[in-house]
Amino acid sequence: MSQAPATPASAPGPARADAPPARPAYRDGAYLRYTAGQSISIVGDQVWYVALSWAAVQLASPAVAGLIMTVSALPRLILLLLGGVYVDRFGPKKLMIGSDLLRVVVSLTAAAIALAAPSIALLVVVGLVFGIVSAVFMPAAGAMGPLLLSKEQQTAGVALRELSGRIALTVGAPLGGLLVAVGGLSLAATVDAFTFALSAWTLWSLRPRQAAKSDRPPAPTGAALKEGLSYLWNHGLVRNLMLAGLLVNLGFVGPMNVGLALLSEARGWGAGGIGYMLAGFGGGAAVSALILLRFKPRRATGLIIAACAALQAVAVFALAVVPTVWLAVAATSATGLVSGVMGVLMGSLVQVNTDDAYRGRVSSVSTVLNYGITPLAVAGSGIAVATAGMTATFAVSAALILAGGLACVARRDLRTAQLP
Repeated sequence: MSQAPATPASAPGPARADAPPARPAYRDGAYLRYTAGQSISIVGDQVWYVALSWAAVQLASPAVAGLIMTVSALPRLILLLLGGVYVDRFGPKKLMIGSDLLRVVVSLTAAAIALAAPSIALLVVVGLVFGIVSAVFMPAAGAMGPLLLSKEQQTAGVALRELSGRIALTVGAPLGGLLVAVGGLSLAATVDAFTFALSAWTLWSLRPRQAAKSDRPPAPTGAALKEGLSYLWNHGLVRNLMLAGLLVNLGFVGPMNVGLALLSEARGWGAGGIGYMLAGFGGGAAVSALILLRFKPRRATGLIIAACAALQAVAVFALAVVPTVWLAVAATSATGLVSGVMGVLMGSLVQVNTDDAYRGRVSSVSTVLNYGITPLAVAGSGIAVATAGMTATFAVSAALILAGGLACVARRDLRTAQLP
């Protein structure tokens, strides 16, 4: 069993009885700069992916465009776990700034080449570089936030990131489409470079606390990865939270991605129906984040997560049987609302129970579980609808979500989990 590291010397100690309460995360200047920078970076990511997919379709066939997008995503999934090792070794701030600056250079180079002679080879190379850099940046971003806050601030911090991320995703894709329409890949890549430069600038002044230094020399990469996985597996609460979250995501991702498109086509609601349902989900998630900025449940957190999972299971199954698009929007709104609560509470519990020395590796595993299952769940949902029908597929998805909620009730560590 991996030995847990000593408590970081710079970590906040126990509060005195007369000490003032920690200010909320949304009033912490350093954390606000960090959140703003990450939101700008998300906008840049969305702009780039829209520009990349559009340029690929213009230069080649849709099949080639899909292959290019896959080439961009594969390095990220393959290297994510290693990225977490380097985050814990060198610290998230250095790696995030380095990743942003590298993406500035790559984006400006791509803009210059695209202006002269755009090609499929250019898109493949840039897609690979972005995928590799993201494998380091994503776990670093997940590890940085908790190092800027005390344990009491974590829930509001996660809620703020959730809210700002939703806004960035909503803005980024339409902005990417507009930039491509006005100035093509070159303009989109130039704006992308600006967003990454701005993200690096916001990170420069941050002072995250550092994990306690060990007298031992750094372990080889493979051994450090094994040590991180051992730490996660032997940390019952964090492990069980991730497994419960995996079950919920397995049931949630398919219906809320390809499922909405198939449902809208089957009901004759058209592309507008997809947009309405997604807007309902985004609105519900934003409302939950706003609520959790101010109100933080401290006791029976696992039971609250379980109740939200049960409500989400009902809402997901309802999508398959409701007769009108507006009832479907109500179901996706409810799904977004409880999904936001679950995401914030689960993320907060993981953060307050993870030692600083392992944050990068825990963040990388969490990212793999969240992002790695998406293509599998989406493909599986599409095949299931084609073979078993809409109602049966959504029923199985709801059962998986419910199983994740039941795990929070069955496991004592989850059932009694509390936030500071």
